[in-house]
Amino acid sequence: MKGAILSKSHIKTGGNMLYYYLISFFFKPFVSGLYGFAAFFTVLIFTKGITYLLGFTEQYIVSSDDVLFSILGFVFVFLIKLFDGIKHKTAG
Repeated sequence: MKGAILSKSHIKTGGNMLYYYLISFFFKPFVSGLYGFAAFFTVLIFTKGITYLLGFTEQYIVSSDDVLFSILGFVFVFLIKLFDGIKHKTAG
């Protein structure tokens, strides 16, 4: 009796193709962008806290500018992951 080795096929058809592209080109870059947002926001909060504790500023205030800078972090990481996914898709 001969055995057979079965593996998952990477062929995408029909409805699976839309799901594959949504995951590859939207969901994964979006999640990475959220990590970028969190990283930028954490660094901004941390540096504001340090400057407040060392006495360089009188008030500890998180302004809307801090959120906007963090959104830039989201956009940068999102675009990097999106272009990286496109590069890998077209290269192979």
